[in-house]
Amino acid sequence: MRLFLIACCAVLWAAVPARADLSFCNDTAGRAVVAIGYKGAKDWTSEGWWEVTAGDCATVVPGPLPLTHYYWRGSTGEEDFPAGDFYFCTSETAFTIVGDTECEARGHARERFSEIVVGQTGEATVRITGPAAPAPVAGQAPAPEPEPAAEGIDLQAVSRSLQGVWHDLEDDALTTIIREDRIEDRYLGIVVANAAFTLAPTCDGAGGAGPVMLVTYEDTDTGPICWIILRLDDHEWHFVPAGYDDPSRMRRGV
Repeated sequence: MRLFLIACCAVLWAAVPARADLSFCNDTAGRAVVAIGYKGAKDWTSEGWWEVTAGDCATVVPGPLPLTHYYWRGSTGEEDFPAGDFYFCTSETAFTIVGDTECEARGHARERFSEIVVGQTGEATVRITGPAAPAPVAGQAPAPEPEPAAEGIDLQAVSRSLQGVWHDLEDDALTTIIREDRIEDRYLGIVVANAAFTLAPTCDGAGGAGPVMLVTYEDTDTGPICWIILRLDDHEWHFVPAGYDDPSRMRRGV
């Protein structure tokens, strides 16, 4: 999942003393419906649909918002607005779906959402602008094209950013600890795997995306696994093995 916000859809924050909400404003000339995804009490959860008439705004989650990240997709009902590279389950009718895996097996569609980063005021407003794109066939959303690796990647800086403790956003029991060029995976505090890695601008199978981690697990006869780094900052680390669609999403721990 390459992280980006589509140019036609801007996420803005404004200081509103009275309340802080997650809202959607429809700046197009037609009707729009929106769905959201978020980390719920039990698992990743998706909900929809909220109707937003042309020139109007709709509050989807009243604030102050408890989470720092939400995800969304929009549609006219016949055509979809462009979305990012986060996948959630959806349905044609109103829905609340717990879990973001095995969507089709549970009778749902699996579709792409864009990321919303909540501002320090605990609110976020998404403005929907521009034309919608033709909707993909349900359950057959195309895998995102990898972005080319940037020239002159500072791999030493990437290594410094990776150091530390990371917690899986989908399973709090899973922790990854990176020390220098070593990876230690723990589950419920018990070490379950150890690996070594090297960094590279890109790798075979990444389509030019990068930077990447070439990870070799101990006690295996397979060659290194190429992890494409999708996001790496002070708070989160997202990566996906080359050839796969579903990313791993980690948050920095202590």
